[in-house]
Amino acid sequence: MKAVLVFVAFSSLAVAMNVPRDTKGGYIQNPSGTASFTHYSGCQSPACGQTVNGFSAAMSQLAYGAEVGLGAGDACGRCFKVTGLADPYSPQNQITPTSIIVMVNNLCPKQGNEQWCGQTRTKPTNNFNTSVHFDLCEESGAPGAFFPGPIGALTGTYEEVSCLQWQGTQSTTKLWNGACLAPLTAPFWPAIACGNQGASLFPWHAEVLFT
Repeated sequence: MKAVLVFVAFSSLAVAMNVPRDTKGGYIQNPSGTASFTHYSGCQSPACGQTVNGFSAAMSQLAYGAEVGLGAGDACGRCFKVTGLADPYSPQNQITPTSIIVMVNNLCPKQGNEQWCGQTRTKPTNNFNTSVHFDLCEESGAPGAFFPGPIGALTGTYEEVSCLQWQGTQSTTKLWNGACLAPLTAPFWPAIACGNQGASLFPWHAEVLFT
């Protein structure tokens, strides 16, 4: 118990100092920051192990909190207000800021998605200089509400919010053992909900996973 209390206290201090919060497994999970956004289809078997009815998204691995094949990370079931501010491919385009609230229930793995989801502990931003990536689920309707016209990629910001603000419901059906979505009233990071999976408790061992 003492070890847990020390860990939480350290994590809270890190957030207050506006530096990356190291969590179990060496993941970096902060309640707000810079983000990039794309969209994908085929959301029926999310890594968290439970589907949702409402705007949903996959999150980049370093923030999601689990390796591929290990199931739910601590991002599962958390809700975020995401705001698109710029076109990363044509920065000169004027973008009207658009915000929606999404629930995370899937993983955007680093492997194969290095451009967007390749953040590592040694390089905690992606190719577009953002710390987290959200891949919006097309079947949930999120991309249509978020992206302006033909634009399918944006950069901007994210902020964790209460899931009571999210318009949707969580499925109670678990697709496999270990499936998890945080309760709608779960406290924000650095509080722990589903927990992280993979790697050691000690962050310096996690370098092998993300480099």
